[in-house]
Amino acid sequence: MRMRGVRRFLGSVASCSALLLGGFFLAAPEPVHADWAGSSAITTWSGECNGSTRDYWDDMCMNWRNTMNDLGWIDWHRNFSQVKGKRYADDSVKAWGIDDTDEGLDWNEAGMMCLHGGWKKGFWKGTLYNPDADGSCAATASKMRVGRYSGGYMKFLHLSSCNSIRYSQRTQWFDAADGVLLVTGFHGLMYIGYWYVGEYGSLAAEGMSSRGVGKTWVTDMHHVNHWYNVYKTVCPVSAAFGKSATQARNRQNHKYGTSWVDSEASHMNVRFISECDPDDGPPMPK
Repeated sequence: MRMRGVRRFLGSVASCSALLLGGFFLAAPEPVHADWAGSSAITTWSGECNGSTRDYWDDMCMNWRNTMNDLGWIDWHRNFSQVKGKRYADDSVKAWGIDDTDEGLDWNEAGMMCLHGGWKKGFWKGTLYNPDADGSCAATASKMRVGRYSGGYMKFLHLSSCNSIRYSQRTQWFDAADGVLLVTGFHGLMYIGYWYVGEYGSLAAEGMSSRGVGKTWVTDMHHVNHWYNVYKTVCPVSAAFGKSATQARNRQNHKYGTSWVDSEASHMNVRFISECDPDDGPPMPK
């Protein structure tokens, strides 16, 4: 297991598509290890991989990371042209993968990827800035192995990306789950804009000191077809993993700042809003 040099304690609308807490006070979390929170975002795809510009994507994901940092977690970020495929691939799958090193996303206990997402190949494809060593422009679950059992650290993986957990393709994340507790994403399209920035900071704050991270993701990222959301419906999904059905279900309640028990992923629990009906996807089950 690689050793990291910094550990400390802290005290008490375009489609892929706090801290803004409206005056509510969140109590300071109990003392916890200051772990790592990292994110990768692209706003303008000026490299060899193609994607439409999304100006607020880095603001959304940076708000989550900065709030985590404000709460004592150590900042890691690799954005724009630094979003390279090797950072999100494990060397057990791809020899060129470096995700477990300090230059890879699996170096973090909590990580967020903010990329265009596609699903029509039968799995999620997150669009990189430039092609990886195999000539692919896609980050995929099949290239990832995240968590302690693969040599990394990841416990919470967030995917700010369209169709990143499309319901019919949800089991693809068993490939990647190697000690990670939660993978969160979206069924259908999600959207990017200034009106979404605050909820990413709220995810960090509430996931640290209030309800569980999985429950917070599904509640805070859900939007219905109303004027305040520019008439868009967004369907968030949280996939939790454990050695039993009960453990997987309970991991929807896990907070960022609590201690975690490592276990292999033999069961998955999926949390979502019943009958949520997004763009580019069928309604979720009842």
